[in-house]
Amino acid sequence: MRQRGKRNLPGLSGPVLRSHWGVDDPAHASGSDEQIDAAFLSAYRTLRARIEAFLALPLDTLQHDKAALKAAMDQIATLTA
Repeated sequence: MRQRGKRNLPGLSGPVLRSHWGVDDPAHASGSDEQIDAAFLSAYRTLRARIEAFLALPLDTLQHDKAALKAAMDQIATLTA
């Protein structure tokens, strides 16, 4: 999956800012139905928390400070639900 994430995308030209927001793949969960459901719910909640945090960033300010934006995005990557 990591290699596919690094491929060139036609919509992204020029320098881009990247941050890895890894989440355990719930499709690989095992156990009871309840445990598998919990794995999917955990992944969903983690992604939702990270997306909400990203959307709450002051992007109008951070767009002029790439280092601060990268730091904020990396901090968001540590959020769990």
